[in-house]
Amino acid sequence: MNLNKLIFLILLLSQILYLKAQRLDAPLARAGQFLKKSQLGTGAFQDSTNALFNTWETILVTDALLDYFPSKDTNIQKAITWLKTMENKDHLMCHNEKCKENYCIETTALYLRLTSRIEDPSLIKEQLLLLVSLQQDNGSWKVGNPAVTERVDFPSVTGFVLNLFDTLNFQYSTRENSISYLIDQQLSDGSWGHTWEYYNSPAYALWQILPVLKSTLKGKEAFQKGLNFILNNQLENGSWYFVDPQIKNHISAELQTALMLSCLKDEKNNQSLEAFEKGLNYLLNQQKNNGSWDGGMFSIPSDRYKKREYLFATSLIFKILVQANKSTINE
Repeated sequence: MNLNKLIFLILLLSQILYLKAQRLDAPLARAGQFLKKSQLGTGAFQDSTNALFNTWETILVTDALLDYFPSKDTNIQKAITWLKTMENKDHLMCHNEKCKENYCIETTALYLRLTSRIEDPSLIKEQLLLLVSLQQDNGSWKVGNPAVTERVDFPSVTGFVLNLFDTLNFQYSTRENSISYLIDQQLSDGSWGHTWEYYNSPAYALWQILPVLKSTLKGKEAFQKGLNFILNNQLENGSWYFVDPQIKNHISAELQTALMLSCLKDEKNNQSLEAFEKGLNYLLNQQKNNGSWDGGMFSIPSDRYKKREYLFATSLIFKILVQANKSTINE
């Protein structure tokens, strides 16, 4: 290969990488601006028409912003300050301000992961030990959320806790019991099912469980079954969309796709890479003019009750775009 041809190929590759990064820059900027503008004066983030999940949503948005902005960012600091006022006496968290004296294991797990990104992780050791004490004999956790009454032990709850522990490299003696529980709960199709109190999509449990199983040799087979479920259920337009015909309220294809892509974002096999790119293109085409993505409705089985999920969707997609953008720059 002569020098001129080599220079041409290098310039061409640089141009391709530049265009790929540029493809994500504008959507990222719009999404970040939307999320920041969604913050209330209190520091919280919540659906503008329903504050049902204002603590949960504040954690989700703050964690997403922290992927892109420094921890000293004003919006992040205001959110953290507000979240600290939502802790109960044991420094655990519930899903909204009204139930703050109680706790939700899933909300708590996300909050402690967020806290560990900003403060010394050793400061939350007591909370981690408290979570261990709440473990059931079969290795699982119950959600604790006083608003959840039907599937208090849905497998996603255990996934959230193990994800937290793995992120912090926190060791506890009964981890193998927890892994066995998740494997035993996997359905024949490779998913962990769905139920309305947990967003009524198999994508929700997969989002938290698959990273846990991938990290252990014991869970490799179950992980692959879950991954196959994702790959086999992608629609032609790049999205994933499961709808329960018995419930009118359901989360959007955008949110379900974001949950699935969160499972695929670190996979390097060709099929996963193709599925991720296809899903990412779908999401880029679905961004609204204000920078957000439609999240659909929380899947409560009520025709009258409405709770929108645009903050959940936009936060997850923002995180996906940040990682995809970094990967492009590093290519």
